[in-house]
Amino acid sequence: MPGVIERDVAGEALQFHADRAVFWPSRNRLMIADLHLGKGDVMRAAGISVPTGGTAHDLARLDILLRVTRATELWVLGDFLHGRRSAAVERAWRALLASHSTVVVSVVGGNHDRALVPDALDVALLPEDVRDGPFRFRHHPRPAGDEAGGHVLCGHLHPVVKLPGLPGRYPAFVLDADETVLPAFSAFTGGMRIDDPAQRWIACAKGMLAGNA
Repeated sequence: MPGVIERDVAGEALQFHADRAVFWPSRNRLMIADLHLGKGDVMRAAGISVPTGGTAHDLARLDILLRVTRATELWVLGDFLHGRRSAAVERAWRALLASHSTVVVSVVGGNHDRALVPDALDVALLPEDVRDGPFRFRHHPRPAGDEAGGHVLCGHLHPVVKLPGLPGRYPAFVLDADETVLPAFSAFTGGMRIDDPAQRWIACAKGMLAGNA
């Protein structure tokens, strides 16, 4: 099982990475969804006992992906934050950016991004449905009845799948003819089970990729 798989999507070569990211070589753009920075802080503030270190862990993974791909753009397809602003989260994010000073970061706002202040995080806020090449970049999947065309890349659903012979479920990319759903990048998220045997997917399992697509 490789850690990177390249697939032709809408006529473009996309690289699917086992650490829950997609790289678009022709744009030199790394794409993730559902980063949910600060989720643990929000839950602890609500009195829910959860481990610390989730934000640092996710940003360390993102740092590696940026170094490996040498991306000059990073697009986050929604839910950059999990909730309220946090000075600690903003400091950690800016420390990551300082290590990648040539990377331009853009965010498609998600349903958890109501507190997002782009200038405080040095990111650009994109429209909720932005086109580039053959693609449409969104947080939510294609709306029912949508006939606008374009291959949608999105997040929001946090898809997970069961792998034969392995316990639990694993984050997965879900691939349809006109839409690709990215798994949640944050390691501290739940997931929507994909049980349809006809559905095409690529699972992210312990640093490797496996699937039926």
